[in-house]
Amino acid sequence: MIMCDLSSLQSVQAAAREYKEKNWPLHALILNAGVFSPTQKMTIDGLETSFGVNHVAHQYLVRELLPLLRQSNARIVVVSSHSHNHTGLKPEMSLDEKLAKLCPKESTEFGYKLYAYSKLCNVLMAMKLHRDENKNGISVYVLHPGTMIGTGKVMVIIVDISRSYGFLGKFWNIVSKPFTKSLAQGAATSVYCAASPDVLDISGKYWESCWDDEKNLDEQLARDEQLQDALWDKTDKLLDKYESSRQPIKKADADGN
Repeated sequence: MIMCDLSSLQSVQAAAREYKEKNWPLHALILNAGVFSPTQKMTIDGLETSFGVNHVAHQYLVRELLPLLRQSNARIVVVSSHSHNHTGLKPEMSLDEKLAKLCPKESTEFGYKLYAYSKLCNVLMAMKLHRDENKNGISVYVLHPGTMIGTGKVMVIIVDISRSYGFLGKFWNIVSKPFTKSLAQGAATSVYCAASPDVLDISGKYWESCWDDEKNLDEQLARDEQLQDALWDKTDKLLDKYESSRQPIKKADADGN
């Protein structure tokens, strides 16, 4: 087992290095971080936590492991959410306005909104990877795992809303239970996309419940290639700053971009 703390870019880098040193092949990479309304608002690297854990750490892991993925004609599975539809971003907004929302510098907005931004980042990253890497033999899948909330013997997959939002959260948990998935059901689409021969080489689509679910994809935003490229480049620059300074990104920015 290789330990990886997605709230620390140093940990992500170390995990990727350890994997490469073992000389193992890499046939599938599942990126499934889903931090929601965390109590820790900023990561150790000075990133808003939902953005840093759910998106930046994912892109760093891909960046570090991409040569291995290319060697194996691998599959990259990105676990997003239907929440990517709830960002409030409009296609007519400027590129800078969209990026400012998707890459927040501080935890100033409602937790669900920050989660939604990070899940749209997941979709945009997946579509960018499809465009760039499918020609290199890599297939990319992005999916909604389903709503999974539980207590007791059932593992909490995304979040027990009641812990963060009191009575309203408890009420939401109760009324939503009939529509939620078990652990096995929630994992099914990720496993299907990562391993099923039925979807081999079907890249660049949005999935849910082991079905092509393009109808629930926010196509105007998700397939905006300019936004995909801009988000990828902005994230890459953040990672370059981290690697060049070995300091928290926030401090590197303060010292002079």
